[in-house]
Amino acid sequence: MDAIPKAAWWERRWVAIGLAFACAVPLLWPALPPLADLPGHMGRWHIAAALHGSADLQRYYDFQWAVIPNLGMDLLVPALATLFGLEFATKLAVMAIPVLTAAGLLGMAREAHGRVPPTALFALPLVYSWPFQFGFVNFALSQALAFCAFVLWLRLGRQGRFGLRAALFVPIACVLWLAHSFGWGMFGLMAAGAELARLRAGGRGWLAALVGAGVQCIPLALPLVFMMTHAGGAGAGLGADDWFDWPLKLLWIVAMLRDRWQWLDIVSLVPLLGILYVAWRHPRFRFSAMLGWPALLALAAFVVLPRLLMGGAYVDMRMAPAAAMLAIVAIAPTRDARIGRMVALVGLALLLVRLVGTTVSFVERSAEQQSELAAIDAIPRGAAVLTLVSRPCNGQWSDLRRDHLAGLAIVRRDAFVNDQWTLDGQQLLRIRHQVAAPFLADPSQLVYPKACKDIGSDFGPAIATFPRAAFTHVWTIGFPPGAAKAADLRVVWTNGESTLYRVTR
Repeated sequence: MDAIPKAAWWERRWVAIGLAFACAVPLLWPALPPLADLPGHMGRWHIAAALHGSADLQRYYDFQWAVIPNLGMDLLVPALATLFGLEFATKLAVMAIPVLTAAGLLGMAREAHGRVPPTALFALPLVYSWPFQFGFVNFALSQALAFCAFVLWLRLGRQGRFGLRAALFVPIACVLWLAHSFGWGMFGLMAAGAELARLRAGGRGWLAALVGAGVQCIPLALPLVFMMTHAGGAGAGLGADDWFDWPLKLLWIVAMLRDRWQWLDIVSLVPLLGILYVAWRHPRFRFSAMLGWPALLALAAFVVLPRLLMGGAYVDMRMAPAAAMLAIVAIAPTRDARIGRMVALVGLALLLVRLVGTTVSFVERSAEQQSELAAIDAIPRGAAVLTLVSRPCNGQWSDLRRDHLAGLAIVRRDAFVNDQWTLDGQQLLRIRHQVAAPFLADPSQLVYPKACKDIGSDFGPAIATFPRAAFTHVWTIGFPPGAAKAADLRVVWTNGESTLYRVTR
């Protein structure tokens, strides 16, 4: 039986670099990354950057900087916007996330195994997992940085440079927490799991290994001290909900690659589950404890965490792809050259299929979004826009991702839009335009059928009762022209599916 050459093609550094950058390809074409929540975030970033120079924004919003664990892209994008403008800066920053995520995955695989195993290619399609597609960009950036930081953690641990590691990871942990608290928490789980594996491999008993792992993770704890002493500002006092909802957790697993075509997204999971099953059962494969324990801890977090926690939503859902990625890169290289080549080719084929499919999907989503965003050309600068977005009862696999599209009216017109998030400890934005109540913020823009409505607005009553003095325009997305039946509304733009009305006083 032939041994795998020292430098099989998938182990070469230039291949790893190429694969990491290839993960940005689906985002090259769209002018705006077509992620569900992203336009709403862009509205907040524009307010943070332009508030001091815009009388219109000052009339509607207030923004007070403070230290909270949800500022990754809120700091990065406005900084890049000084050079590139906000929309292109957003595109650059979002493109960096899948590249950094892929680089971190391949780097930790190399560090744990001494080389990149062919199975690691199966983890790369998950850089476009549902949390990223949802537009949880602060979390996604923090996760990507956590993966890259974990490479350094593993390397310094392998070299026995624990003092240097402790000194470096005090500020690194703070950066991860500042980007997003869940990314920092994920890194803590990975670091604890890796230390547990290292100490157990060194002959420590379970109790000694657990204590030793806890001691090694002390440098990561400074954000925890801040959260305990500034509970209100860090969102630590906010509660949790939806514990152990097993049908929902099953959905998070099935929908890890959710994008546009349900059949393709579900079928694409089969090779991922298959390689994990083969690695578990086949004698020529094994799992590295250095990455296997972090994967198990991430899986445990997915099982234990609720859907809502500390002001954040879909908390458990974010852990499912992370656990899968860690488990896949934990698979050690096979010594069989033929099997290694076959596995690498299958993994590369899966990655190419997913990148091509995501690229086509994003091109189509970009066209869909641009059709809706044409309404902004008819919105005057400084307008106040009531947005009502049609939503189906149970959602759709191929979501149209228009819940927060109106956030671009803030970016391009310094407008007021009722789609921003204002949760304490999660955002620094506050609404000054109180006359617009109850249509102040998310989720007042969402309109569900009455049969399943538990949040959002009722379309008919909203059109009849919204405060006319607070709004200059009404933008109905997903409702045909004329659906808003009120004598004081005049159509100024429509694409047949969505309509912009001017409020006549």
